[in-house]
Amino acid sequence: MSMPMIRRLVTVLLVLTPLLILDAACSTPPEQQPLTQFFRAARNRDATSLSMMASVSIDPRTQGSVESFTITGVSEERRAPLDFKSLTDAIEKAQTDEREFQIRKKAYSDANLKTIEEILKLERTDSPKFTSAQTAVKAEWDKWRAETAEYVRNLTTTKAAFVAATAPVEVSLTQPGQAKFDATAFQGETVTKDVTVAAQVKSPAGDTAEKALTVTMMKVVGTQAGTARDGKWIVTKVAGL
Repeated sequence: MSMPMIRRLVTVLLVLTPLLILDAACSTPPEQQPLTQFFRAARNRDATSLSMMASVSIDPRTQGSVESFTITGVSEERRAPLDFKSLTDAIEKAQTDEREFQIRKKAYSDANLKTIEEILKLERTDSPKFTSAQTAVKAEWDKWRAETAEYVRNLTTTKAAFVAATAPVEVSLTQPGQAKFDATAFQGETVTKDVTVAAQVKSPAGDTAEKALTVTMMKVVGTQAGTARDGKWIVTKVAGL
């Protein structure tokens, strides 16, 4: 091969190599990195890392672990508005109801304190025997005690519903240098997409098989106190294991 031909070949390679590298970089799906980090953290049972990138996990002891994967498809993005007002209103109502109930309960307790103390003392014995007056008060006091548990359960349930709804949103919006998520000040929507992958999954027994998984990813966008917020993509569901 003559020197002019070698020079031309070198020139062509110098021109094409950066383009090939750029093409390879551009062909990597944007979902590749966050999913790689998620599967690695789940494989290592890294709860701290998982809490910053997902609202779900994969337990390698019971579900297996994703050793490698190839993205085979990405769905269209779906958007849905976020509404926390109904949840915060429900908590406020439950708290108000419980507070007002405690006021009524205390009034009854104060009016019948001596008899209630006698009842509580007798209840700690093996075979309590109540007077007719104690029996009447006990019947009412038992209702107050049952209602107490009901009000506490209702408040706990409404708070749990709020946490379940806001936890993924908070994970998506928690980023360095950003203000802490405030459900009372945030307005926005969720953006969701499904990523299908061909995954090499190692079972808890140690066997490896290829499985088609569907990973749901979500991020939150909107405004908080007038400031635009664009959350990071997080994993909210893994189907197919």
